[in-house]
Amino acid sequence: MPRRLIALHTTVLAMLLAGGCRPAPGAGAPAAGAAAQPLAAADLAAIRANDSAFVSAANAGDAAGVAATYLPDARLMPPNAPAVQGREAIQQFWGGLTDAYQLKFDVIADEVEGRGDLAYARGHYTLDAAPKAKDGAPLHEEGKYLEVLRRQADGSWRYAVDMYSSDQPTPK
Repeated sequence: MPRRLIALHTTVLAMLLAGGCRPAPGAGAPAAGAAAQPLAAADLAAIRANDSAFVSAANAGDAAGVAATYLPDARLMPPNAPAVQGREAIQQFWGGLTDAYQLKFDVIADEVEGRGDLAYARGHYTLDAAPKAKDGAPLHEEGKYLEVLRRQADGSWRYAVDMYSSDQPTPK
């Protein structure tokens, strides 16, 4: 009899502990029957439109237009540099590049996925940069990126986090 009682207590304790590990209602858990749905075709098109707006603005030398593709509190995480936070700082970052070079960006999303109001895009890019100064050297870079995007109230999507890195070997 004591073994059965110990087994029963162990089972009850395990059930109580397992139940206590669930998120409390309203604490970030979706309501019953309200699981986040996969992205609709319109969302995928809006995400790709944001990528197109980024490329168009960058190629036009419009740092403010590039920054507009990011959320006001976004983070840009360039390689070999500290993270840049906020749309204004992101505009300054891209402005440094567009002031010095005429850019030719090509961005291709290899995968776009998400649920609800969050999505990610993984892809690759090519950048050719012609210096505006006569003594500057042209740049060519190929690399990959990962972006986290958030849907806005108007249905558009903006970058919340943008991280990229070159596929080129580091100079020695």
